[in-house]
Amino acid sequence: MNLLYLTIVIPLLSFLILVCSGRHISKNNIIIIGISTIILLCILTVLVCIDYQANTVPDTSLIYTRYLWEWFTVGDTKIAIALQLDGLSLVFLVIIAFFSLLIYSFSACYLTSSKDIYTFFAYGNLLIASLLLLILADNLFILLVGWEGMGISCYLLIGIYYQKRQVSFSAIKAFIVISIADAFLLLGMFLIHNELNTLNIREIISLANENLAIDSEIIFWITLVLFISVMGKAGLFPLHTSFTESSIAPMPVVTILQSLAFVLSSGYFVLRLSPLFMMSTDVFVIMGVMAGITLIFASCVSLVQNNIKTLVTYINLGQISYIFFAFVIKNWELALYYMISYSVTSALLLLSSAILIKVSNGEQNIYKLGGLCRRYPVLYGTFLLSAASLCAMPWIMSAFYTKGDIIWGLMINDKMGLGTIALIGILLSTLSILRLISTVFHHKQKLTSFTPILPYSYLPLAILAIMSTATFVYLPLPIQGLVPSVDFNTQNQLILQLLLAAVTILSILIAYILFFDTNSEINEIIHTPIGKMLFRLWHNEWCFDQILQIVVIRPYLYLARLIKTDPLSQWNRAINWGARKINFQIASLENSRLRWYMMSIVIGSIIILLLLILI
Repeated sequence: MNLLYLTIVIPLLSFLILVCSGRHISKNNIIIIGISTIILLCILTVLVCIDYQANTVPDTSLIYTRYLWEWFTVGDTKIAIALQLDGLSLVFLVIIAFFSLLIYSFSACYLTSSKDIYTFFAYGNLLIASLLLLILADNLFILLVGWEGMGISCYLLIGIYYQKRQVSFSAIKAFIVISIADAFLLLGMFLIHNELNTLNIREIISLANENLAIDSEIIFWITLVLFISVMGKAGLFPLHTSFTESSIAPMPVVTILQSLAFVLSSGYFVLRLSPLFMMSTDVFVIMGVMAGITLIFASCVSLVQNNIKTLVTYINLGQISYIFFAFVIKNWELALYYMISYSVTSALLLLSSAILIKVSNGEQNIYKLGGLCRRYPVLYGTFLLSAASLCAMPWIMSAFYTKGDIIWGLMINDKMGLGTIALIGILLSTLSILRLISTVFHHKQKLTSFTPILPYSYLPLAILAIMSTATFVYLPLPIQGLVPSVDFNTQNQLILQLLLAAVTILSILIAYILFFDTNSEINEIIHTPIGKMLFRLWHNEWCFDQILQIVVIRPYLYLARLIKTDPLSQWNRAINWGARKINFQIASLENSRLRWYMMSIVIGSIIILLLLILI
C-alpha cells in the first residue's frame, strides 16, 4: 500500500506523454501506451488488494493513510497531500480499474483514426487520474482538486471534435453546468470549515456528530449545497445538461463518462459523507423529489427519441435515479450494489450501441436501420441482455434484486409515491429499449452495406453480459463500519417481487403490441391530439432548453446590457478619457530639452510649497 500514489501518478504521466508527443507517435504505439497504463493500474490494484487483505484484522475496518507532503497552511488549517485507503475507496478503486480496462480494450478495436485514439487515451487517463484522486483523498480540498480535474477532463473528452460548432457548444454547456456544481461544492467546504475548522473527512464526520445538532439549520444548508454539487455531477434534473451533452462525443467517451465518471464520482461522494447526510432529514426529501422528477423526465424523453446515442443516454439518465432512491431510504450498502449493477448495464448498452453504429456506417437514426437480427446475432443477444437488465428480468438479472430491494425499501418506509415512480420507470425504460431493439433488429432492413467489426470487440461485451446476471449480485464488500448500517426488513418481500415480475411482463407485452408489429396502432396513438402534444413535448426534451432560454439566458443578457451602460461605467470611462488627455499634454513636454525639465521641477516645487503654507 506504500505504492498507492502510483495509481494516480501512472495515468497522469501517461496523459502528459500522450498530450506532448501523441501527434508524433504511431497509432499502434499510442494503443500500447494507453492499454499498458491501465494494465499497470490493474496490477497495482491487485497488489493493493492483497496487501489490504493481509493487514486486515477480522471484525475491524482497516484505514490506511499515505502521507506525501504538506501543501500549504492558512491560519490553523493545514492542507496535506495524503491518500486514504479503506474498504470503501478500495471497492471504487477496483471498479475504476476493471471498467477502465474493458473500455480501453474496446476502444483500441473501435477507434480507427490516430488522432481520435491519442486524444481519447490522453484525456481518458487524465479523467482516471482525477477520479482516483477524488476517491483516495483524505480531505475535501484534495477531493476538490480531483473533482475539478474531472470537470476539465469531461470538457476535453466531450469536445474531442471541437472543430464542429455543435460539439464545441455542447462541451461548453456541459462545462458550465459542471462548474456550477463545483461552485456549490466550494460553498459547502466554506460552511464546513467555518463550523468545524477542518477539511479532513474523518474529522468532519466525527466533529459534526459532536458539535452540530441533527436537523439544525446549518446542517441543512451544508447537506443541501453538497447535494446540489452532486446533482451537477450525476446529471439529476435540472442539472442534467452535462450528462446529456456527453452523447455528442464518440461512443467510447460516452461510455467512460456515463458508466464510470458521472455515477462513481457522485455516488462515492454521498457514500463517503453519508454520516453527515444522515443528520439532515429534509435533504432526503429533496433528494427523493429530484430523483423522481429525473426518472420521469428522462424515461419519457427516451420513449420518442430516434437517435441511438440520445435514446440510450436518456435511458441511462433515468437509471441513475435509483441510486438516489437507495440513498433516500438510507440503505448505503444497497446503493453501492446498485451502482455496480448500473455501471455494468450502462456499459453493456453503450458498447453494444457503439458496435451497432459502427457496423451501420455511422448511421444513428433507428428508423433508417432494420433487419439486423440474423446478420448480427451476437449483437442482438447483447441488446436483449441489456433490455433484460433494464426491465429487471425476474430472478435472472442482478437488477431484479437491486431494483426490487430499492423499491421494497421505499414502500416499507412509507414512500409509496417514490416506489410507484420507480415501478413506472422500469416500465418506461423497458418500452424505450424494446422500441430500439424491435426497430433495429426486427423491422424491414433498409441498409445494404455494412462495415465489418473485429471479433475482439465483442469480448468486453461478453464479460459485461455475464456480470449483468444474478450470478455476482450481493458479493460481500469490505465496507462494514464505513457507512451507516441499516436493518432491512425482507418480510413479505416476495409479494413485491411478484409485482415487479408482473410489471416486467406487462411492459414486454405492451412493447410487443406497440413496436414489434409493423402494422401496430402506434401511429394512431401518435396522431391523436394528446399523442401529438406529448410527442412534441417529449421529443423537445420537455422544452427544457426553451424554458432555460426564457428564465435564465435572456434575463442574464438583459442585465449584462444594462450593466454595460450604467452610470458608474460612464463615470469610469470619463475618468479614463480625462487621464488620457492629461497624459497626452504631459507627454508633449518630453522634448529632451533640459531647461523645460528644470522649469517644470521649479514650478512643481513652488506649487507644493504654496499648498503647504496655505493649507
